Amino acid sequence: MKKLSHLTLAIGFAGICLTACTSYSAQDYVNDMKNLTEETLKNASTYTEEDWKRVGEEYRSINEKGKKVLENMTEDQRKELEKFSEEMSDKAAEFNHEELKKQFDDIMEQANDFVNDIKQQLQDLKEENE
Repeated sequence: MKKLSHLTLAIGFAGICLTACTSYSAQDYVNDMKNLTEETLKNASTYTEEDWKRVGEEYRSINEKGKKVLENMTEDQRKELEKFSEEMSDKAAEFNHEELKKQFDDIMEQANDFVNDIKQQLQDLKEENE
């Protein structure tokens, strides 16, 4: 009976995780990027090396999740993402610690390259459908 309870709990948890993963929308992507950008712009002056690493990893993670919903984005949502990306890049450029700035710039560049590739794919799809 105890094993059955554990199995039921595990299946329920897996179902919740699956539902949460599949319900990520284009607006969720924009909201996540907006929240990270606002938090970073607000707190950047007090960030430590670890904070900047966390921001870079979170930025990459959000973009990784976002690639699954890019085809559902509106033009306004795409423009918002571009704006957030520029704001993050500008704030990173103000960061003074050279080695960490280089590491953060590398992370941001990888994420931006990823976003640019997706944008190009979306543009190609849009042209095919016209």
